Amino acid sequence: MLTRRGILAGLAGLGLAPARPLRAADRPPLRLIVPFAAGSAPDLVARLLAERWERPAIVVNMPGAGGNIGVDHVAKAEKDGHTLVLAGDAAITVNPAIYEAMPFDPQRDLAPISQIVVTPNLLVVAAGSPIRSVADVVALAKSEPGKLTYASAGAGTSSHRAGEMLKRTEGIDIAHVPYRNSPLPDVLNGNIGFFFANVATALPLVREGKLRALAASSRQRLAVAPEIPTMIELGYEGFEAVAWFGLLAPAGTPAGMILGLHAELAVIGSETGVRSRLFAIGAEPIFSAPEAFAALIAAETPKWALLMKRTGVKVQ
Repeated sequence: MLTRRGILAGLAGLGLAPARPLRAADRPPLRLIVPFAAGSAPDLVARLLAERWERPAIVVNMPGAGGNIGVDHVAKAEKDGHTLVLAGDAAITVNPAIYEAMPFDPQRDLAPISQIVVTPNLLVVAAGSPIRSVADVVALAKSEPGKLTYASAGAGTSSHRAGEMLKRTEGIDIAHVPYRNSPLPDVLNGNIGFFFANVATALPLVREGKLRALAASSRQRLAVAPEIPTMIELGYEGFEAVAWFGLLAPAGTPAGMILGLHAELAVIGSETGVRSRLFAIGAEPIFSAPEAFAALIAAETPKWALLMKRTGVKVQ
């Protein structure tokens, strides 16, 4: 297992040693901003990190605008390494292409630390819904154009992208309902037709018999729910809608602090218990290096800009 001492020694040998840390008891607490509601997948991941961090860490939820509100808060925070954001791919690589005005520039105003996890979605409906398959979703949408609704965790999120992919592929007229907080209560009571929900929050409700899972948005079946077919298996070639979540700091945070934070995360990510708990909720642990995370952001931004232009999705 990795240890913090071992990682720091290796960095020092490469001339990349992070800033000399204070004792954990003497260091200010970390503020982990989660730009989604409490109980969401990134919230669960952030609270696991806070639990395992060697110094105090406080999770603060700032949902809204597809993650933009919480990310903007951190982009404008002090560059002292104490305020971080566990951002989703939407706010970092997708929203710049669909929002008329962004309050921050992800690549200019933020410093990547580590991509933490990748999580797929499940297409779910209420247990009492007459919809029992993806084919039923399409048939109902075609029989009542414009009436069937689907929820998302906000414009640009993987749940939104998945709904638009289905809409575009089938040529159906369905209504997008973005939520600031979790859409699950409205899905459970039937107020919303369907939702591509993050597996971390949806699967427990499926297991309890409160939701019905119709398909997974990943390329392969989920290890935690192998009985659920993928959209690709159901005939939707190339259909993939997954989310990633990663930690970022304000741009201008000293490089030594970024390396130190990554070293601490690498220790957390190497713990068997942490990885097991992430796998248990359907999340794939990544814990990448800062440069790898920055490269991912740089590669995905133009890809999503092109795809969003094709779909015509825009947010005023």
